[in-house]
Formats: sequence, structure tokens, C-alpha cells
Amino acid sequence: MYILIAGCGDVGNILASTLLQDGHTVYGLKRDTSTLTEGVTPIQADLTDTATLADLPGDIDRLIYMPTPASQDQNAYEAVFIEGWKNLWASLIRAPVRTLLVSSTSVFGLSDGSVVTEATPPEPARFNGRLLLQMEQLATGCADNLVVVRFSGIYGPERTRLITMAASPGCEVQQVPPYFTNRIHIDDAAAVLRHLLLLKQPEALYLASDDLPEPRYEVLHWLAQAQGVAVPTGLVLERAGQGKRVDNQKLRHSGFQLSFPNYQAGYGAILKLQSQDGVSK
Repeated sequence: MYILIAGCGDVGNILASTLLQDGHTVYGLKRDTSTLTEGVTPIQADLTDTATLADLPGDIDRLIYMPTPASQDQNAYEAVFIEGWKNLWASLIRAPVRTLLVSSTSVFGLSDGSVVTEATPPEPARFNGRLLLQMEQLATGCADNLVVVRFSGIYGPERTRLITMAASPGCEVQQVPPYFTNRIHIDDAAAVLRHLLLLKQPEALYLASDDLPEPRYEVLHWLAQAQGVAVPTGLVLERAGQGKRVDNQKLRHSGFQLSFPNYQAGYGAILKLQSQDGVSK
């Protein structure tokens, strides 16, 4: 297969490595192609600039659209997720046989601790969720054989915000009511995309998260203990939101197996790696 990863960042590079090992040709499109993994055919382009998309390869039969906004403001989101999608789709020489669109569980605006599934109506509360949902709707109107993947928070060896937070002196975090959080290890995120790219008859929508939605306080408490530091102070915030719990059963039933089914397994592996790196330095 000839596969274009549009927005080939850290998840894309892990995915590309596995696809290359499978024997596929992988194109990586991004503004700075110097960070692409070895073996990926670089396409230096800016999704917000149609002139840079004028000479896309004509043999692309699989597309994975997973760009990263230049910043976390509304204009940056609109530029890459809305205009970027329009620009890339209009620049393709032919429609891909299958398109994977990377979205987010932020399209669900719920914050009452309830469980969300693929059947839960999306009601985004913030601009990021609204624009991602708009991108999904745009792509649905363009692409045949479209698969939308809504990821929860992706963490990994280079994405350690909660590890740092848990180790910070004086860390305070909502404990009551519990605020549920959801996550997926970066290796599993890449593996999800490979699985759905190669699956014979995928459905149109999947939620991608690990098996264990968990209150943020419990995650930070565990991370603090694992690092041998003081546990965070739990706060009682009676009127605070409670997040949501992402159900991954549809993905599981498609045959996908997680390497890191919960945060203890995933963060445990990262902490072990950090410890080994510290000893080797």
C-alpha cells in the first residue's frame, strides 16, 4: 500500500515505522520533515498553504489525517482542522481507498462522570471539540470508506505532564467529587491506527482509550507514590465537573489488543525507562 500520513508527528512516526516493516510505502507530510523516521518519503508542505500541496504523489491509496495545530487557540485549530482538511482533500489526485481521520473525545462535552460510547451524541463544550466535530462532518461529506478515531489523552515517554505534576511540591488536585480522566499510551495510539488501516471491514467510528478511566486524583496519587514523593493534596470542590469515562469496547471487539491496558502499566513502563536512563547517564 501507498500511505500518506498528513501531520506525521510523534504518533505518526511510530505508526510509520510499523507500516514500513510491513512493507508499505509511507509518505510523511509536515512543515519540517527533518524529524521523520528513517524510510519515510518526505513531503515538505503546509496544510494551510495550498501552493505547497500542488505536487502530491498520485499513488496514494490510504490517507491518515492527523495534523497538530501550531498553537492551542481557536484560529490555529480552524486553520489546520478545517482549512487544512479542505486544502489537502482538494489537492489529492484521486480519492484514497480508505481514510483515517484522527479526532478527539473532546467532542463530548459531558462532565458528569458518565460513560460515553460511539452512540453518545457529541455536544462539545469548547472550541476545540466544536472544530474537531466540524472536521469530522466535513470529511464524512467528502471521503468514502472514512474511519473516524476519537482518541482520549495520549501520553508516552515524551508526554509526561502528569508525571511532572505528581512530583511537584504542593500539588493539589480535585478529589471530591471524582474527576474522571481517560488516556492511551502513544504506542497503543499508533497501533490503533495500524489496526484500523488494515482491518478488512472497519466501522465508521471508534473511541480509542485504555481499559481504565480513573479519577485524576487516583492517577496522580499513584504516580507520586511510584516516584517516592509526597502524595497530592485532595481538594473538595462541591460544584466541580466530574469529567467522563470513555468506553473502548467497540475497538476491543474489532480485535484490537492494548499493550498498556491501564495507566499503571503505561506510566510504570515510562518510569522504569526514566530510571534506566538516569542510571546510564
